[in-house]
Amino acid sequence: MSLVSNKHKRVFLCLGSKINVKQKVDIILSPEFYWVRVFDIPVKNSTQARHVLPTLFEDVLETTTELSYQVLKLEDGKYLCFAYINKKIFEAIKSAGITSSQVNSIYFAQTECKNYRQFTSCNKSFLYTNDDILVKVPNALLSDKISLEEKLDEINLSSNKVDIKLYNSSLSSKQIYSLLAVMLIVCFVNIFKVIDYKNELANFENKIDETKKASKLPSSMIQTNSIIDSFKSKKETQIHLRESISYILKNKKTTLKSLNMKKRNFELEYINSSMNDIKSYLSKKFEIQSIRKIGNVIKVRLKV
Repeated sequence: MSLVSNKHKRVFLCLGSKINVKQKVDIILSPEFYWVRVFDIPVKNSTQARHVLPTLFEDVLETTTELSYQVLKLEDGKYLCFAYINKKIFEAIKSAGITSSQVNSIYFAQTECKNYRQFTSCNKSFLYTNDDILVKVPNALLSDKISLEEKLDEINLSSNKVDIKLYNSSLSSKQIYSLLAVMLIVCFVNIFKVIDYKNELANFENKIDETKKASKLPSSMIQTNSIIDSFKSKKETQIHLRESISYILKNKKTTLKSLNMKKRNFELEYINSSMNDIKSYLSKKFEIQSIRKIGNVIKVRLKV
């Protein structure tokens, strides 16, 4: 019995694939997108086994810095282990013509194609070795090949889905420059305000004396105190705005695209961020007036 709805079209994705679909798809990844090994690991479960995979794959691969890992328990102490680069799979899906919203689930061909020991797809050949590992091979090595495209609908997809992020986790140059521009603007505003505060403080006494002389104030100091209170209020307002902007920029779990202020409200735009992370962080300090998601952009309005 299939664990996945048959309503979704199935595709076998290879490097360089071009796929024209409009509906939701289940993607089976060719071995070109991952490394797979069977390891004997003396632990009780897959979670514990996953912690040691970076060390084990170091003996196979030159670098493990960008790798993500997945583990399937075969029997006690024996695990089928996968290593893959999230960004590489994401880019291949995008290049194939499939949008993130069209992807229902993603699977490793290693676990899904076992009923077909030798097959072709995307004009490439694949077979299971004597160790039961699916590999890409030259076309001449297949003795009894079938076309996998004709068998895709017959595959009973397993529950072993690939755990990947369907977005590019790294910021583009444009996004980095936008973020730097926002930070520079905030820095210049802060520098200007600090200079302005110093000048205002230096002129306080002169303004008080001038006001007394011009208005012939009585000795009650009422007007003098009013002027002081006015400048204190302005200073406190500016400090509050500066602290609010600083608080927004400190959130490292989200990616801020733009920050604007209209009257007494902040209007923010985030990209490639979790709405829950944004709500949780901002609601600690601000009243969120509205929050909505348009594509991969989340727009937020805050009451300052």
